[in-house]
Amino acid sequence: MELFVATLYIRNVPLDVYDELRRSALANGRSLNAEVITRLQGEKREWRGDPEWWARFEARRARMQAALKPDSPRPENLIRDDRDNR
Repeated sequence: MELFVATLYIRNVPLDVYDELRRSALANGRSLNAEVITRLQGEKREWRGDPEWWARFEARRARMQAALKPDSPRPENLIRDDRDNR
């Protein structure tokens, strides 16, 4: 089984955020990269298990769906059309 991982480049990180991540990585004995991954994984667990977050998400999705006309084009089709016309 092959394991695939994505590469994420982040630009224009505010200096105070970078410094906080760097200090935290040093304090935790991790590289800056490992610190960022650890924090992202923690955030993912936090919102994934938060029933209030999901309730807000579902309510927002329902409002957006209700606002669309039945014959409205799907967003992914609009994106594909735009990409294909470049």
